[in-house]
Amino acid sequence: MAAAEVYLTAAGQALILLGLLITGFGVYAVLKLESFYARSVVTSKVEAMGFFTVILGAMLISGFSLVALKLLILLAFELLTVSAGTHAITRSAWVTGYRCRTVISSREAAEEDHDR
Repeated sequence: MAAAEVYLTAAGQALILLGLLITGFGVYAVLKLESFYARSVVTSKVEAMGFFTVILGAMLISGFSLVALKLLILLAFELLTVSAGTHAITRSAWVTGYRCRTVISSREAAEEDHDR
């Protein structure tokens, strides 16, 4: 195994690990956020970045081959469709009238009740 091949394999594995970490942080963020719209934005961005780095790492590991070309085509279609799909979902929620609840403190709620 040539030295360059060892470095490319190590870089590919590092990118795959980075992609998995990005995806893991994204899952945590989705669980912590309360708004549907914030969750959809985070899901879209994290999924795109995590997928991009994992596929790029797999391309580095596979080297210059037909597998890398297939991964590149897969990556192009993924990056083109993920944002369009998220936009379609969030726009349909907005058009149908879905609005996020706003969280107010109990003191603000009491003041609002008092004003009525």
